[in-house]
Amino acid sequence: MFEKLLNLIGPKVTKSDKWMRAAISARIKLEVTLRYLASGDNLTSLQYLYRVPRCTISVFLPEVFLAIYEALTDYIKVSKKKEEWEYIKRQFSIQWNFPHCCGAIDGKHVQVQSLPNSTSEFYNYKRTYSIVFFALVDVEYCFKYIEVGANGRSSDSTIFRHLQLNTAMMDGSLNLPERSIMISDNAFPLRTNLPKPYTGSLTRKQRIFNYRLSHARRVVENAFSILTSRFRIFHNVINLKLSTIDLVVKASYSLHNWLRTTCPGVYIPKDTVDREDIGLWNSEVESLPSITNLGINNYF
Repeated sequence: MFEKLLNLIGPKVTKSDKWMRAAISARIKLEVTLRYLASGDNLTSLQYLYRVPRCTISVFLPEVFLAIYEALTDYIKVSKKKEEWEYIKRQFSIQWNFPHCCGAIDGKHVQVQSLPNSTSEFYNYKRTYSIVFFALVDVEYCFKYIEVGANGRSSDSTIFRHLQLNTAMMDGSLNLPERSIMISDNAFPLRTNLPKPYTGSLTRKQRIFNYRLSHARRVVENAFSILTSRFRIFHNVINLKLSTIDLVVKASYSLHNWLRTTCPGVYIPKDTVDREDIGLWNSEVESLPSITNLGINNYF
């Protein structure tokens, strides 16, 4: 998998040799970048591990992030065909006993260092500084849509209101099958194509609906957990420019979709994925190894 990825991005990140010294190879750049994403190591430790200056790493990291994102665009496109949505809807009904569902939406906070002159703009309710990573996830734990960069102070409903996804759901440009819905939690607005759990004193039917909805909506929570467990840069406070942090998220979820699609049994062990009748994920996600320990290649 490493060699395949290197072949995809190599031409985009390879530099010509200078007359005084040889340029850093695309292989070394990719090794450093994947190590950074997978382990969460800081640039200083990577400097000693790969014998590449910290200042040089900070220069080529954004280039490699962007190259990964652009090389894997085929794995991150929003579905536009009804046949693809019909497959997702059918799988939600089979696996989670929740009909007409074409995906689950939610937002995740990515912790960042306090930015100069930002005051409380990125200060969230968890009392940390963050940007919000908003996603639509299908039944296979793949990200079908992503938006990055909203400040952590904003609520999920506010962010969703200004997304292209919201506009596409309202004007029908997603080409969804008839009576299709997306599912969410109570933070989002209630619409005919966006149901949310009942609140207050509930009848038996309402409790059953909430149970089914919460089970089906776990795919988005689990997708975030898989992403942060495999790419442990998200366990840390990321001290980079905002534009570079956006690329970190985009490169990570591109790799997630690519590995999930091309080697699903290795990237996500079968016994750790939730099912409708039993959920092992919540008890085992903490023991899930970083991508550095998967044995996919010797370079991560």
